[in-house]
Amino acid sequence: MAAADAGARVLLLEKSSQPGGSSAIAGGAFAFSGTDEQKEAGVEDSIDSFRQALLSSGKQKNNRDLVELFLEKQLAAYSFLKSQGIRFELFKTPPPETPRVHLTGTGRAVTKLHMQVQAHPGIEFFSKSAGGRLVRSVESGRVEACLVMFGDREMEVQVRRGVVLATGGFSRSRELLGIYAPELTTAVKHGGVANTGDGLIMACDLGAGQADLGYVAGSFGGAIRNYPDVASKSDEIPPLIFAFQDTAIMVNKNGRRFVDEAQSYKALGSIGMAQPDGVAFQIFDDTLMSASLGDTSVNNYQEALLGGYIREADTIGELAEMVGIDPAVLEETVRVYNADAIAGKDRAFGRTRRLKPIDNPPYFLAATANAITSTYGGVAVDGALAVVDWFGMPIEGLYAAGEVAGGFHGAGYFSASSLSSSATFGLEAGRNAALSAA
Repeated sequence: MAAADAGARVLLLEKSSQPGGSSAIAGGAFAFSGTDEQKEAGVEDSIDSFRQALLSSGKQKNNRDLVELFLEKQLAAYSFLKSQGIRFELFKTPPPETPRVHLTGTGRAVTKLHMQVQAHPGIEFFSKSAGGRLVRSVESGRVEACLVMFGDREMEVQVRRGVVLATGGFSRSRELLGIYAPELTTAVKHGGVANTGDGLIMACDLGAGQADLGYVAGSFGGAIRNYPDVASKSDEIPPLIFAFQDTAIMVNKNGRRFVDEAQSYKALGSIGMAQPDGVAFQIFDDTLMSASLGDTSVNNYQEALLGGYIREADTIGELAEMVGIDPAVLEETVRVYNADAIAGKDRAFGRTRRLKPIDNPPYFLAATANAITSTYGGVAVDGALAVVDWFGMPIEGLYAAGEVAGGFHGAGYFSASSLSSSATFGLEAGRNAALSAA
């Protein structure tokens, strides 16, 4: 849309049958600072505070140019999204966190934007059309074409201004995971079903540099349907269940807690993987089930229950028997935790956030494992979102935005920054590509 508004004739190609990839199935949360919603809620925020939060989550490994570009342009991206009819609701995070997460509902932003794309006279859209290889001019070295598969027919599409890669990550590619994150090849596969690293491969074929690929990590909370049956289909999109970030506890196959559960799902990734078979069980009661949210995929417990990803029983002991845990051990674990929650002190792991007893039947259990939802590393880009080679020189005519572009997140992930940075950088990449001259 940004490229078309800047005067370019745009061909938008989607590999799968439906647009949006991982963005269409994500929780729909955007991290922004300085918004109307923050002001209406009386939230005091600053760019300096936002910068420190991003750099801290990225362990200071972030590309500073990209961080500064995001901070400079993120409010304009927010305004653009609102101008397209996207509505935000500020998520009230508990102190001392600054509320920056703006909820839209799963898939709603992508749906709204795609409706605008289809109505735009400057954009042609085709689904089931996968990019295969980029072609550079022999004389200038500029990207001048892309080989595209339209169904079973290969075509060469000539470009006059540029190519923008917005192809997502490679969470669905066993081969690329085996190269960059072999420990995640058996993780629960999440993310867009077409996310097999096509853009990364095409750009690297032209000598593109890489960024952040050494920090690919799983997210604990990938749901396992009908556990202990762990079989899954290749095109299955299991939900992420983050009940542990609310009032649920987690236990391993021995029926014992192993961590302060109220942490980032990224921080829990390696801890969860260290448990027997890399599996943990989220345990909660009807109080949390009754708070199920239909608009966000990670808290829609009712849908997960209907889909077989959550089990229900009248007692804790019955839950344990369903998944092969010793009932006496799990009952004792919950009893001790409840006593600590009532006393206000978690003696085992020091949990303080959302420390509440699990004592309102029926009870629920979600078998979860490390999930590879997104890879947040990819080709190296500069401050114009141009793809650069290993020497930092731009590959003329090639741009990238979203998950395929590495550098912004660094060695970690700031929650809800993926959609907001993708929108911000996508606008910049589109404009810059449209204004580039062959």
